Amino acid sequence: RYAAFEDVVALARARRDMSLVVEIERGVRLVRYAPGRIEFEPAADAAPDLAPRLAQRLQAWTGVRWGVAVVGAGGAATIAEVAAARRGDLMAEAAAHPMVQAFLAAFPGATIRDVRPADTEPAAAPPPEEDDAWDPLDPFDEE
Repeated sequence: RYAAFEDVVALARARRDMSLVVEIERGVRLVRYAPGRIEFEPAADAAPDLAPRLAQRLQAWTGVRWGVAVVGAGGAATIAEVAAARRGDLMAEAAAHPMVQAFLAAFPGATIRDVRPADTEPAAAPPPEEDDAWDPLDPFDEE
């Protein structure tokens, strides 16, 4: 059921334990994950009791005992660090766009405050409304 670490984060989010979600996103440098087993290197500001609290909550939510271990090194970037890097890349990409550069030149003091990725899929057109009165074989139809 929890094939990826993102599923664990989604579970905490679904349980509305936002303080734990924030702690996971900012404090967990994932080293190894398997369903029922998490190994992580704590970030500098991670709470010292994060591992046992995470294990306890996961057991309460899933009914299965989880092994959550802290290791000294080898952790990947935290979820928050990855998101910040992605946001920085989007900001740099936007700032390099000629239209944005022209806008910033035209309006001194303007800054880029937020960048959101564009929807890659256009919205689906609504289905046409059906006209119950129309009959293609009606000889008296004047249209």
